[in-house]
Amino acid sequence: MSKPQNIEKKKTNMRGLILLIIFSTVNIVSTAQPAHRHSLGLGAGAVYLSDDKIFSPGLQLEYAYHFIWGTTPLHASACTELIFGEERHIGLALGLGFTPIGNLDLGIGPGVMFEGKKHYFCLHLSGSWGFDLRGFSMGPIVELAHTGRHFHMLAGLIFEIDF
Repeated sequence: MSKPQNIEKKKTNMRGLILLIIFSTVNIVSTAQPAHRHSLGLGAGAVYLSDDKIFSPGLQLEYAYHFIWGTTPLHASACTELIFGEERHIGLALGLGFTPIGNLDLGIGPGVMFEGKKHYFCLHLSGSWGFDLRGFSMGPIVELAHTGRHFHMLAGLIFEIDF
C-alpha cells in the first residue's frame, strides 16, 4: 500500500472512530427520563425477627427519587420501618436501587435499627415488583436488615404513589 493510500485509510478509520465516540456519548448523556421522578410507598407485612424467632406485623414508609444514569434506571431512597411486638423496633435506612428488568426493583444501603434503648447499624437489602396501575403501583416486597448479630425480614405488599 502506498503512503497516500495508507494516510487516507487512517483518516477514514479516524472519522469512523470519532463518529462512534459521538454516538456513544449521545447515548450516555441522553435526555431519557424515568416515567416518574418521585414515589412515596407504604408497605405492610409480616416481619420475622431472628432473635425472638417470631413473626410480628410491620410497616414501612419509603420515599424514592428516580433517575437515569447512562441507560440504567436507578433510584435513591430513604426508608423508615416500624415493627410491632413485645419491644418496638424502629429502622431507618438510605438506599440506592436499580430496575434490572420490567418492574423489578432491587436496593441496598446502610441503616440503623433502634430496639428499645439499643441501636444497631445494619445492611438493608430490598426487592419488590410493582404492578403499574396508572399513577400508582402495588406489589409484593421482601426486605432484609442484617446487623451482623441478628436480622429481620419483611414479606408483604407495598403501595406506591408516583409523582
